[in-house]
Amino acid sequence: MAEKLWWQPLEKEISNIKLNGHKVACPECGKKGLLFTRWIEGMQEKPTYVLHRNKKGIETDCKIRPEETKELKSQVRILKGDIKELLSSRKSFVLFSGGKDSLCLLAYLKEIANVTEMDLTALFIDTTVGLPENMKYVKKVCRYLKVPLKIVKPKQNYFDLVTNWGIPSFKYRWCCRELKIKPVSDYLATIKEPKVVFDGIRAAESSVRATYLPIWYHPGFKCLSVSPIFYWSNEKVSAFINKNGIPKNIHHFLGTSTECWCGAYKRKSDFEELYRINPEMFIKLMKAEEKNKSGFTFLYKDGKKIPLKSLISKKKP
Repeated sequence: MAEKLWWQPLEKEISNIKLNGHKVACPECGKKGLLFTRWIEGMQEKPTYVLHRNKKGIETDCKIRPEETKELKSQVRILKGDIKELLSSRKSFVLFSGGKDSLCLLAYLKEIANVTEMDLTALFIDTTVGLPENMKYVKKVCRYLKVPLKIVKPKQNYFDLVTNWGIPSFKYRWCCRELKIKPVSDYLATIKEPKVVFDGIRAAESSVRATYLPIWYHPGFKCLSVSPIFYWSNEKVSAFINKNGIPKNIHHFLGTSTECWCGAYKRKSDFEELYRINPEMFIKLMKAEEKNKSGFTFLYKDGKKIPLKSLISKKKP
């Protein structure tokens, strides 16, 4: 019974909007409906459904077979009309990290919002393990675009958490949940009006993200999560930023995120660059690594540990 009612929280969020970009012909029943995925923790590719609505709400759902999912997802679009409808019908938040994708997204939404009655706020997550220059840049951009900024942060900072829980890794990503999702979820829980969260996720970023849909229900945020530039190429993102004259962040050229140095996705070259541009942060991470009771390190090669301390010694003459 619980599985049959999985879409109930989503039903409330889409009851008064069309979402034409998500409309597809259902291969199971032949009727038009909205394509959505059902979020299940730990499952990489989520189950996909076509939701059929009537005047009262969702009438029924059809579960799509895996072999039909890819073709249906390729028919989905994120239409500007849908974005306008969302912006004008609820309190809107943009996850803005200061990176190129979220920068492009914020400028794009601001451009749309200029001709739409809207309530748009940039939401920056202070992970407590980001570079101070990045937060300064975020504030500068929001002033330039005249978008209100809200900064949220975790209840415990990264360096306390890493002492207790160990260094994050690709398979042990407690960092994303504790440093990002929880602070945003806690803040959004205080917003009683209808709301929507926009993010800069793009299909071109990875094969995993290419399996996503640009609109889905986020169980942590308890609202729709929307990716307006989901289908944009790297070139289109750069061109949009350049044409709008937005202040540049020198860290965009590092090729890695600067708002979170938790370690889960960082490479040796990233830490070497960190030591060059912000040795203070590098030393803090090195000391956290040395105190780590598990003995894990941020970097490995062929299964062998590469302590951050060794990156300093290699630079000595």
